Amino acid sequence: MMHYQMQPTDPEEAEVIQNALKFFQTSLHLQDLSHDALIDVMRMVNAAIYGFIMREQAELMTIDRSTDESYEVMLDALLVAIAHIKQTSL
Repeated sequence: MMHYQMQPTDPEEAEVIQNALKFFQTSLHLQDLSHDALIDVMRMVNAAIYGFIMREQAELMTIDRSTDESYEVMLDALLVAIAHIKQTSL
């Protein structure tokens, strides 16, 4: 989780961004995605995970259900969404 805005025009930060994109490509088997679709997936995953963790840390998840179980459901839903992006971006 990062509270720093990466600048793609900075050579060092551009390398970090490209390494993150390669990580997503490799770990989620997204080699066939267009560059734009890969960015969409990375943003979606980052936003979901970051948002979940931020809400949990702020103790805003007060409904009686395991946050771990909800987190697993969210990850499963993200995998379905990624599969959809893979299908529609070919």
